[in-house]
Amino acid sequence: MSVLIPFMPYDPCETPMSFATRLAGFHVGARLVPFLHDIGIRPDSLAWCESNAVEQLAKIAGVDSAALHRNSAHRTNKRRFDLRGHELTSEFFASPDTVFCPACLRADDASTSSVVTARRGLLEWSLRPVHTCPRHGIALVRRAKRRWDDQFRELACIVPERGPQMDRLVDEAKQRSTSSLQDYVVGRLEGESKSGWLDGQSLEQAVRITEMLGMRVQFGALKKPSEMTPDDWDTAGRAGFEVTSMGEAAIRDALHQMQAEFRGNDGKPGCRKIFGAFWEWLSSTKNRKDAGDITRIVREHIIDTMDFAANQPVLGAVLGERRLHSVQSLASEIGLDPRTLRNVLAARGLIPVEEKISGHHVFDASLGLEVAASVLRLVHVSTLDKPLGCTRPLAAQLLDERLLLPISDGARSAVGRTWKGVDIREIERFLGSLHADARPVDIVPTGMVPIAKAAEKAKLLSVEIVHLILGGFLKNVVRLRDVMGYSAILVDPEEVRIVSRAVLVGMSASAAFGCLQIPKATGWALVERPHGPKLDSLLIEARTSQHRIYRFEEETVAAFKSEFTTAPRIASKFDVQKQVAIGLLKKAGVRPTLDYREVGMNFYCTADISGLEPA
Repeated sequence: MSVLIPFMPYDPCETPMSFATRLAGFHVGARLVPFLHDIGIRPDSLAWCESNAVEQLAKIAGVDSAALHRNSAHRTNKRRFDLRGHELTSEFFASPDTVFCPACLRADDASTSSVVTARRGLLEWSLRPVHTCPRHGIALVRRAKRRWDDQFRELACIVPERGPQMDRLVDEAKQRSTSSLQDYVVGRLEGESKSGWLDGQSLEQAVRITEMLGMRVQFGALKKPSEMTPDDWDTAGRAGFEVTSMGEAAIRDALHQMQAEFRGNDGKPGCRKIFGAFWEWLSSTKNRKDAGDITRIVREHIIDTMDFAANQPVLGAVLGERRLHSVQSLASEIGLDPRTLRNVLAARGLIPVEEKISGHHVFDASLGLEVAASVLRLVHVSTLDKPLGCTRPLAAQLLDERLLLPISDGARSAVGRTWKGVDIREIERFLGSLHADARPVDIVPTGMVPIAKAAEKAKLLSVEIVHLILGGFLKNVVRLRDVMGYSAILVDPEEVRIVSRAVLVGMSASAAFGCLQIPKATGWALVERPHGPKLDSLLIEARTSQHRIYRFEEETVAAFKSEFTTAPRIASKFDVQKQVAIGLLKKAGVRPTLDYREVGMNFYCTADISGLEPA
């Protein structure tokens, strides 16, 4: 086979098609297709960079075929290509558009009188992720395919601009630096490797992951790929590369941020609403391409943070059992009012206590089911006397002294009915402990009386006698075998009187909190504070169990009351409404020493209001 003379060198930056186009103009002054027919190369074969076509072009031109193969995207299958060892699909390329830098073409035009011979189509222009000329710092220009032979990208024909017209194209081009994603793509084609996790993906996966994630980060969940311009894709690539180049941890952080943007909005935060087109790309059944490791990352993130039911598919995997519930999903599953459930979950610490927290805030499914089950077993305090077998006042005392724990304490976090009920299991636990400390009898022993009668004789609260029983301080305690509940317990009033004087020093919790004019739950919050202003107590340890009795010295309660005050007490002092008292405090700039969010109400230092006077 003869070699074309004179010799024209091959530019290692251009494509084989560009080189063939320049050869046609240089040697015969003709268009590409007739020239290829003349030298025995099918135009389609060269367009697909078939090996035999590239080899034949190299021999005829007298150049190294390896250089041409290096810039050839060899078709390996339908819509699949190999470029420098990277398997790519047709979507990775700019085709059918023709892309060019007008400044580069202007420089080519100035090098010779023949535009056909001078203009070179660079390999990087054929890559869809390349949007900017690195030599001139301007956006590349895209020309859509109009004629059948535009597929051969003869720049002299597709870009008819010359001289002043080309100058205008250069002047109108947006000035910018190349994106990090574009530099990454070109670098990987040159054999570079420096981005960790991203290098573990195929080149096309790396680009698509970066662009789709960047699209969501930059443009939100409502933006559609069909609405994206080349400049938009460049922007998305820049935003996405800041995330993907940092690896899996940064990607997970970005996914969390997307969810945070949605919280508080109406409607269920489904994957489509949160992740937008990024999710549709990953989950589409029409997309048969392997998206790469991003699928695993997003799937694990969703399973770990979102409300998905058991046996529901998540990006190619099926969730074996539900791991997370939301208020709405759990309420729907077990048939509870979402507002009731929300309050109980907040009281138990499974969701934040803020009133505006979304009904779709997620929490551990198994723990949520336990809490929900306790709501279904709830016994309202107004009917607590029945399962206990006692009077309503005693039932209230048991709650006040924390011998019965309600579903929530109602101090700071819970509202509504949640703190007004007790789990039936809690009642059974209490009665079981009470009965365990009593000897069963069939007949009432002489001198033994019910707890209420003993309390009357010893001048005690019934709940104080219960404390003595549970603490193992009373030796003579029996229960009637055929009687259920609290009323089955009998004690010796004389023993109660003697033991109570030795054990029950100071004031009861109810008495102490009543003296301070504060709710019981607030009083307990003051007792349990780990540091700072708190209400000190006397802790009496049980003799035979882990039961504890909290008592309070009168001097301690009086000192706390003297040092701290509340808006209701201030209002009472000045004989004004509570809101008026609060207004006076705000006007005087007096801030609470203890905040209601900590203990259920605001406490002020008495010293700070010494000069406070009503208007």
